[in-house]
Amino acid sequence: MKLYSVNKANPKTNNILYNCPHSGEEFPSEFLNLIDIDKQTLLLSGDSFVDKLFDEVVNNGSQLFKNHFGRSFIDTNRSAYELDPTMFYGNISSPLLSESAKVKLGYGSIARLAYNRKEIYKDKIPFSYAQKVIEQYYNPVHEKLGSLINEDHEKFGYSLLVDCHSMPSYEFLDHKISSTKQPDIILGDLHGTSCHSAITHFVTNHFKKYDLTVAHNTPFAGGYNTNHYSDPASNRHAIQIEIKKSLYMDEKNRSLNKYFEPLKIIISALCYHLDENINALISQNGVTK
Repeated sequence: MKLYSVNKANPKTNNILYNCPHSGEEFPSEFLNLIDIDKQTLLLSGDSFVDKLFDEVVNNGSQLFKNHFGRSFIDTNRSAYELDPTMFYGNISSPLLSESAKVKLGYGSIARLAYNRKEIYKDKIPFSYAQKVIEQYYNPVHEKLGSLINEDHEKFGYSLLVDCHSMPSYEFLDHKISSTKQPDIILGDLHGTSCHSAITHFVTNHFKKYDLTVAHNTPFAGGYNTNHYSDPASNRHAIQIEIKKSLYMDEKNRSLNKYFEPLKIIISALCYHLDENINALISQNGVTK
């Protein structure tokens, strides 16, 4: 199974990398033999079609990275050993981040639960399996991501990772709250620490211009990628974008709806304007190329 794909810009006019870690839909046979849940339910935990929303980035000077495997198999937006020890048997030979909020919810790097809170695995799995998955799937993804982000940092004087995600609508989750209270977009910048504020403001204003409601950092402030690949003091920036799924898809049937193309136009315009303005946005915070 191919682990990921990289769509490169021609020409590359910026050092912005758009990453879709949860859009993959493939699962290895070894994983499928261990689980006790259907594939469709697993895919509902992912960010279906987000890579398609952002695929025009290559026509706007940027690169697009996409995982090919589903997040329910291994989630690269977690720390590698952010794991629940109760899932495993055998010698746990690596220190685990077992007390993280994500692990407690059942969503570590190897998830215990699907989106509907059902157990994924039939029984406990050997810890050696987790190590193999991390070594063969998780590590190569981050080695490549890091390489892409860093390869032209000196040339451009900055890097920006845009981590692209989607979130279930309240209607799909059957929350007892009005859908009008759910933002259309949630931007995560780790509460102002993962990128210059000028970048967050620019992205916010872009979506608001199209009458989309935008919130910040609650409940999604940014995951492992946003933290790991950001250091604004060194002009290494990262921002996470969460898009409400009902804006572009039928969540129950996992199919595109009539609003997909209009939303894609809005997102493609964001990529165009970031390409045009990224140097000025970096400079607004007092750091120039």
